[in-house]
Amino acid sequence: MNVEKKFFKTQSEYSLINPNDTIIVGFSGGSDSVVLTHLLIKLKNHLKYKEIILVHVNHMLRGEDSFKDEQFCIEFAKKYNLKIEVFREDIKKLAEKEKKSIEEIARKVRYEKFKEVKEKYKADKIATGHHLSDLAETMIMWFLQGNKKGLKGFKPKERDIIRPLYYITKEEIEKYAKEHGLSYRIDVSNFSTDFLRNKVRLEVLPVLKTINPSLESSLLILSKFLHIDDEFLEKLAEEHFEKVKDQNFINLSEIKEKAILYRIIQRWVYHKTGKYLSYTALLEVLSIVEKGGTKEIHIDNENLLIKEYNKLYLSKRKSTPSFEYRLKIGDEVFIKEANIVVKSYLAQDINMDKLKNEHIFVCFDIPDLKVDEEFIIRNRKAGDRFIPYGKNSEKKLKDVMMKLKIPKYMRQSIPLLVFRNKILWIIGHKRSALYPVKESSNKLVCFEVKEVR
Repeated sequence: MNVEKKFFKTQSEYSLINPNDTIIVGFSGGSDSVVLTHLLIKLKNHLKYKEIILVHVNHMLRGEDSFKDEQFCIEFAKKYNLKIEVFREDIKKLAEKEKKSIEEIARKVRYEKFKEVKEKYKADKIATGHHLSDLAETMIMWFLQGNKKGLKGFKPKERDIIRPLYYITKEEIEKYAKEHGLSYRIDVSNFSTDFLRNKVRLEVLPVLKTINPSLESSLLILSKFLHIDDEFLEKLAEEHFEKVKDQNFINLSEIKEKAILYRIIQRWVYHKTGKYLSYTALLEVLSIVEKGGTKEIHIDNENLLIKEYNKLYLSKRKSTPSFEYRLKIGDEVFIKEANIVVKSYLAQDINMDKLKNEHIFVCFDIPDLKVDEEFIIRNRKAGDRFIPYGKNSEKKLKDVMMKLKIPKYMRQSIPLLVFRNKILWIIGHKRSALYPVKESSNKLVCFEVKEVR
């Protein structure tokens, strides 16, 4: 099936373009947008649309080449007597300002401009040059990142966005351009594997196609079925959500199917808090649903989900205030924020094997310790640093806690043993490399933790 037939197949199956439509075309000047525009012009009498208007966004990422692309697009529009709207945006600067990736910001800006022009001309559709190879890249890319939503890929029609090249591969597009003498711009950044999409396109897909030469067609079929299944489940979830969205709990006994339940929970939490639960968090929530007793899951520093009997509640977390306790050798102190007792004492002879359980017992060899010198137990402060046992250099305490897999919501309540402004022990987790115990040590300062029942 040739390119034009595939173009009409998409149009026929999805009714992308209606008579008298005004269509905004995202026009980069690359082969995809050039072929898309060429097909729209060539087939206008069949499609019976009213007008197409090109929109070019100069991302200003490639110096002089970006402006050559812009000039090409202007001349292309002039050649075919088309209207064109051109925008210049410093994407790199915006990405740095918003602390997001260049790709994410570039896409956001493009679609903002497309919609701006659509409103200006009161247009009906926004056409983009996304094609079958793009679909395959998108699905593989999201698969590699574990994103269930993105794994489905895009559809040929999503609200006012249409993708008429949906059934056409990149190879077919470039072949068509060559056969019809269509010139286009080549973005050299597309060959840089610094970007994930390019890495998938240039390195991952070619390997996969040695296993399955019809990879794009296979992923197209998979995409269609994934959309069918997801749309059905989303519709059911939305119906249930409307019944519970204003309640302060979800009755788990009324929703048995996990595929529906996690979708409802995700909507419900977002509706209540504005927080969008990750898939990892949703799996954690599902894991407590079938367990007995009362269970809690901390969503963030402010909110937690509480599962009690057959109901799931949303509650506000109480913030952990700063705390500080002082103790000398021989003292015992109750840390109410952690519900533990820490006692200290001097030891001359200990079982070295006991030191292996650094979660509840640690000792330090401090030869110059003064009799009345104090130790401090407190929670973390900004700028805290820590030398993990076995290491020579300090690390940010935050990074150490992340490596220890201490949940973010717990970190502020973890007590720290501090001596002479240095953290000796992340209590209950890890001791530092300071004042190590040797076989020859004969006067040790030891600390032991007991949990209060």
